[in-house]
Amino acid sequence: MILIVIVILILIGLFLVIQFKTPPSGNDKKVAIALCIKNPKNIETWLKLHRDFGISRFYIRLEDTPELIEYLKAQPDVSLVVGDSNSVDEYVDLMSRQSKMVDTSIEFCKKDGIDWLIHIDCDEVLEGNLEEIQNLPNNVGTFWMQNYEVKYNKIPSETDSCFMGSKFVDCSKGLCASYANGKGGGRVDVSLSNGPHRFKSNLKEVKLSSVIVKHFESCDFDQYIAKYKRLAKSNVSEIPFPYYKESILAEGDVDKLSEIYTKYRVSNS
Repeated sequence: MILIVIVILILIGLFLVIQFKTPPSGNDKKVAIALCIKNPKNIETWLKLHRDFGISRFYIRLEDTPELIEYLKAQPDVSLVVGDSNSVDEYVDLMSRQSKMVDTSIEFCKKDGIDWLIHIDCDEVLEGNLEEIQNLPNNVGTFWMQNYEVKYNKIPSETDSCFMGSKFVDCSKGLCASYANGKGGGRVDVSLSNGPHRFKSNLKEVKLSSVIVKHFESCDFDQYIAKYKRLAKSNVSEIPFPYYKESILAEGDVDKLSEIYTKYRVSNS
C-alpha cells in the first residue's frame, strides 16, 4: 500500500513538472553573420564584439587582403572564402558580390546547424539583445534592424580605433550620410538573399526593437580616401547619396575630401 502511494506521488510530481516548467527561451538558436571585407580595420575587435554579443559563426569573403588569410583561417568560428574585387563599377559590383556571398553563406549555415543569418559590414556593429532574434516566432522568416551612423568630434586618423565614436544619429530620421533603410537577417531554412540590405522569404518580416546596427562608415580618413578611389569609376547617376557623389567627384583631392568628410561626418556639437 505504501509503495502504491509513493508511486502515485512520484507520477503526480512528474505531471506537475511537465505542466508548469518554463517553456524554452529559444536562446539555443544559433545566429551567424555573412560579410565581404577588404583591408578591414580592427577586425580582431570586430570579431570579439560579435562573439561577446552571442554570434556563433562568421562567413567571410576576404578580398585583396592576403596578409589576413592565415589569421582568419586560424579562427575556429570563421569560414573563409578568398576572392578579389576586380570590377568595372565597384558600387554595383560590390552589391552583387555581397549577394552571392550571402547565398553561399546560407548553404554553409545549413551544414553548420545555424538558425538565423545576418548580413552586415566590417565597419558595422550589432547592439542590443540577441534573444530578440532567437525567440522570433515560427511565422517570421525575415527581420530588419534600424541603422545608426556615428558622428565623430574630429576627423579620425589611422591610429584611432574604428569603433571609437560615441555619438550616433538615427538614420530613419534622414540624418545620415549613407544608407537609412537598415540591415537584415533571415531564417536559414526559408530565406533567400535579396541584396546587401534585405532578405526575403514567404513568411512574415518584422522590424526588431532591441537589436540595431551601429555604422562606423569607412572608420577613418585614410580608409575613406581609399574607398572613393575604388568607387572612382562608378556611375554617379546610379548612386542615391550626396555624400558618395561629392566624394567621388572630388577625384582624390585631399583638401576637398577633408571638407566633405567634415560636412557629413563630424558633429558640430
